[in-house]
Amino acid sequence: MNREEKLMKVHQLLTEVDDVLVDRFFDTDSEKLLDEKIEVLTALKNGKKPEEISKYYSVLEKFTPDQHWD
Repeated sequence: MNREEKLMKVHQLLTEVDDVLVDRFFDTDSEKLLDEKIEVLTALKNGKKPEEISKYYSVLEKFTPDQHWD
C-alpha cells in the first residue's frame, strides 16, 4: 500500500471502531505510524481489547500517560 492508500485505510477503520481513547487521542491528521495505526485499528475492529494490543498507546499521539481528564 502506498501512503494515500494507508491514509484511506486508517480513515475507513476509524469509522468501524468504537473506542473512547481512540476517539479522544487519535490524531487523524497525522501521517506518522500508518502501519501501526492500521494494525491497532484492525485488531480493535476484530474484537481485541486495548490491553491485548502492544502498540495501542503508541498510536494515540495526543495522549500522554500523566494526563488527567474527566
